[in-house]
Formats: sequence, structure tokens, C-alpha cells
Amino acid sequence: MTRKKRKYIESDYERLHDLKLNLEDVIEHKIEIRNKCNYVTKTVTSGPIREIEIYPVYKKNEIPDEWKPKKSKEAQRNLNDKNARKNLIRLINTNFKNGDYLITLNYSEDNLPIDHEVAKKNMQNFIRRLNYQLKKRNLEKAKYIYITEHSIKKKIRCHHHLIISTSLPIDEVEALWKLGRRNNMKKLNCDELGLTGIATYLTKDPAGKKRWCSSNNLKKPVVTKSNTKFSKKRVHTMTRFQHLIKTDMEKNNPGYVLVDYEILINKFNGRPYIYTRMRRL
Repeated sequence: MTRKKRKYIESDYERLHDLKLNLEDVIEHKIEIRNKCNYVTKTVTSGPIREIEIYPVYKKNEIPDEWKPKKSKEAQRNLNDKNARKNLIRLINTNFKNGDYLITLNYSEDNLPIDHEVAKKNMQNFIRRLNYQLKKRNLEKAKYIYITEHSIKKKIRCHHHLIISTSLPIDEVEALWKLGRRNNMKKLNCDELGLTGIATYLTKDPAGKKRWCSSNNLKKPVVTKSNTKFSKKRVHTMTRFQHLIKTDMEKNNPGYVLVDYEILINKFNGRPYIYTRMRRL
């Protein structure tokens, strides 16, 4: 039995929707609507944070070439980088909470790694020592994500940001790092967007290279999609009367409160894209 072809297909909606819209724009300039479409609601739940994307999908024969995902190496690299940062922020919100730790592991001058591969091996050795200590005490494995950042000027400068949840005393965790003693250590403190702020800072565009690695025991964010949650008419009503965004989001997501939202417009056909962020009560 052959699968039924999808009536609508997705375009490169994040790239296409780059014109921000506010209420004054809606009132003063009616949005020109062309092209038939349907609206998909994508929900990403990362611990206490829920992101909701409401975006249009189109019939295959109504998508111009410029709407389709760009195939160039640079465009693909930029998209991969953007998605990697987004996924890391979501992973941090899903797995870490108040009271967990952020440690910046530094190098002394005589221990600076000559390249990223050496820095990677240093962290692998550190994690091996950490797991050994936990196993000796019959403690559960730590949950962690570490981000390695390094830049090359006259000399390679490198450090590691470690987010960790463990029952091992944190000063003992720090003592397992043998390559420097100017480490910074602080407890994580969630705000109304969980750990999005610190996660965004850690994934900012670096001057040099930045890579991350995580333990295998992390939970993944929960992602769902619906083709019927919000109709095309309702999406355009919310765009015109933006106070309805809070009403509709909280009605459709009981137990969550709206934190913020953004409306973007497709520069080719005027279709809106609504992005909202919510937090669990």
C-alpha cells in the first residue's frame, strides 16, 4: 500500500520570516496575503520551558524556488550552527535546575593545550576521573554538558564551561581538574525562562571555535506537531489582535504561563509566523 502524498510541505520558514511585526504595523498596513496554506503548531517542551512555533506550510506547486532551503555549504553551515545552539539551550533547560553547578575550568600557562584535540583529551580524562570517584562511592553517574572554547591569537587560549548535576561534593569535582587552579564556580539560578539566559551566553558566537559534549544520561526535549491546533483564520486573528496570543496559548497549554512572543512576516507573501515562549507554573 503506497503512502498518501502530503498535501502541504514545509518551506524554510525561519529564514523566510525575518520581518518583525508590531501592533502599529498591523493597524497601519494591512498584510497582503497570497498563496494558500495551512498552519502547523510545533511545541518543544524543555523542562519548565515550552516553546511554540506556529508557521505556514504550502502546497508543493506554490513554493517558489527562493523559498526552498538553501543548498550552499555556507547556508547549511549557518543553519547547522543555529540548530546546534538551539538544541543545546533546550538540552540544558531539560536536564538542569537550581542548585546545579556551572564551573569554568581554566588552564595554567604551562598546561595550555596545543590544539582542540588535546583539550578534548584533557576533558575526557577529567570525566574518567569523575566517573571513577562516583562508582567507588556507589553514586549515580553525573549529568553534565561541557563546552570547550578556544581562540588563537599569539598563543592558544582555551577553557571549558562545565554544567553538572552530581551528588559528589562540588569542591571534590573541581579538585579532579589537574591543569589549572583559577577556576570559577557558581550555582545555577533559574529565572522566568529557566536557564535560557546562561545557556544563550554559553552558546554565543565565539571569536574562535566552540564545541560541546554531554553525558549519555540526559533527557531530550519533547517535540510534538499538530496540523489542526490553530486554523489559518485564527492565526491571522491573533496577528491582528495580539492580546489573544496570551489567551490562546494559556488555554491550549494548561499549567503554563506566557512569557513572551514574537510575530514575524514572510517577506515574499506576508504570511505571519508566531513564536512564543512559556514557563510551567
